[in-house]
Amino acid sequence: MFLNPDCRSTDTCDLKRFTLTMSVYEIWFSDDPDYPTYGNGVIMEYETDSVAALEKYAIVQFKKGCVFDSSKNGEGKIEWNLGYVIPSFGENIPFCFPEWVIDSQDTDPAYNSDPEYGRFYLLRWNKPGSYDHRSQKYYGAEKPKIPVVYMTDYPGGAFVTGTGVKNAQLEFKTCIYRASDVPTEARRDDIHFAKPITCFEWQNVYVYDFDKRKFQTDLADVPRQERPYVRLNLYLLVIFVTLFIALALVTFSQLGKFLSPKIGANQ
Repeated sequence: MFLNPDCRSTDTCDLKRFTLTMSVYEIWFSDDPDYPTYGNGVIMEYETDSVAALEKYAIVQFKKGCVFDSSKNGEGKIEWNLGYVIPSFGENIPFCFPEWVIDSQDTDPAYNSDPEYGRFYLLRWNKPGSYDHRSQKYYGAEKPKIPVVYMTDYPGGAFVTGTGVKNAQLEFKTCIYRASDVPTEARRDDIHFAKPITCFEWQNVYVYDFDKRKFQTDLADVPRQERPYVRLNLYLLVIFVTLFIALALVTFSQLGKFLSPKIGANQ
């Protein structure tokens, strides 16, 4: 919990607290009684001295890492597949980030912002001490009487299947800023746009160890050679080459249509 002890130096004394509560979950589904789904999630919450002051602050989250499948082939070698995609800054891209990026679906860095409703509408509030989705309300639809709002993040679980494993290897930094310091539009990699008031760090790491037959949950325990960033670069190279070839074919096709009448006229 951050209680903003040096608020005078940042002119943020109306921010009373910022908290990040992490939960570890294990879910068993009826269609797969042998293997549960594992994951970590967080509730990010802040409180101000008035409802009017809530919009003076904005949460921005940064992330690094990948979600990927792994399997062991007949020769005992581990194979990786970066087949997952995620919406990020208005486009769907591979869910693998070797370097820190802003965690946002649209070009507004504020977490859970919406291009139509803005950056504050989807903030939630509830009965004091409750985060039950059945009683939660959206800030944009109805303002709270108590100036406390929150959001959640549950970034995909990890599980074993009959053919392989879905892994998560993700690091996060969840920060709170003065809203006026957060640009309404940015690039994914523009992570130094302003100085945060404070940040919390957390992880969602579940990388399967085929020898031990269990998930490693600490990033320090995951061997570096098993981190699939190199395959991401190869994947992106294939996409680039494919797009380049497609663009070249379209260009030559249009050029051929343009030159044909001129050649006929000169004959």
